[in-house]
Amino acid sequence: MYLLAVNCGSSSIKGKLYAIPPAKSDPLETVADLGVSNISSKGEKVKIKVTWSEGKGKNVNEEGEDGGSVEYASLVPLLLDKLSKSGSLGKDDIKYVTHRVVHGGTHKQGIRISKGHEEGLAEMDKLSEFAPLHNHHAVLAAKSCLDALPHHTSLLLFDTLFHQTIPPETYTYALPPGESHPSMPLRKYGFHGLSYASIVASMSEHLGKPESEINIVVAHLGSGASAACIRGGKSIDTSMGLTPLEGLIGGTRSGTIDPTVIFHHTPDCAEDAGLEGMKVTKAELVLNKQSGLQALAGTTNFGTIISRVTDPSSCSSDEHESATLAYNVYLDRLLNYVSQYLFKLLSTVPLDSIDGVVFSGGIGEKGAQLRHDALDKFKWLGAEVDDQRNGHSQGQVREITRDGSKLRGWVVETDEEGWSAKLAREDFGF
Repeated sequence: MYLLAVNCGSSSIKGKLYAIPPAKSDPLETVADLGVSNISSKGEKVKIKVTWSEGKGKNVNEEGEDGGSVEYASLVPLLLDKLSKSGSLGKDDIKYVTHRVVHGGTHKQGIRISKGHEEGLAEMDKLSEFAPLHNHHAVLAAKSCLDALPHHTSLLLFDTLFHQTIPPETYTYALPPGESHPSMPLRKYGFHGLSYASIVASMSEHLGKPESEINIVVAHLGSGASAACIRGGKSIDTSMGLTPLEGLIGGTRSGTIDPTVIFHHTPDCAEDAGLEGMKVTKAELVLNKQSGLQALAGTTNFGTIISRVTDPSSCSSDEHESATLAYNVYLDRLLNYVSQYLFKLLSTVPLDSIDGVVFSGGIGEKGAQLRHDALDKFKWLGAEVDDQRNGHSQGQVREITRDGSKLRGWVVETDEEGWSAKLAREDFGF
């Protein structure tokens, strides 16, 4: 029997296939990694990859339709077909599937769904109005899994779960009662929760102390970026809000701005953006998909931005200037949240009980320059970056500060699929 953990984004699908061991005390075995990339990328073919553990199957590395026109709902069944054929795997062998769902509202645990018992999907579709560019894809994936694997049970796991411990004074918005009746309270919920939970567990294991004693500030930096303040292993604040738009800038997200800006930038911002299959206003489209690093530097590739900053000869003078501004804006916003959250921890926890600042996500894990520049601003708290360690790229958990540094810095490779699998074992009891 197998468990499949699926992680659907607007531009990619990731997943891991785990063999379920005969005994509950035995660890899950990862037998395959799978993914689809270049979704929504006009002019680029979607890439389909299945990478098997040695001897488990034949690897797949293929191209499909143009990313700008491919039907999203067709991709999970296609991926399942490639998985099944390349590994001599019967589809009925997959008994459980987990789906990372961005917005779960006030839910404090995951939701099970199966063929004929799909009530949870309707509720998730309702919440798509708060994360239309995220939840909708997860719902499509879950529906297609139910059709392709009619005898399995799925577990919907929400990025908002980890942040249910944020206190009311932190999650409350200072707004009057609204004229509409939304499907959930309008407040901060926070996201990237599966990643943060995975990081807490990794730090706990690495430091040899219980999760209840972990005190860290985490910067999850990828195409979507957020920060979290974690005290005693629990979230007490995070940068994202009602939707993933609030907080840090991302690859195409504006992050926190004066809300009135959009009315001047896009006068008809309340009108429908015309995206097929979902209701998205022009404001949501501009702020979520046309802003951030893309707007400032003309690219979402952080490596390209760093190259243009450090090597002006590699680009035009305009590209160098725009990349430099983008990098400085990104660093400024990051420091705003990291410093705020360090102060929040220091108000109740002594410095020697703070385990440090953690960087994760694609940019956080690969951005040695960014990590150095961020931690360098906390020299006054005793942060001492070790350039050799910071430049090292191996290890799931690695320290990047010197021995004796009073404020420690870390890189932790997050594992959302692994954490989803752990939650599924707890829920299903296998």
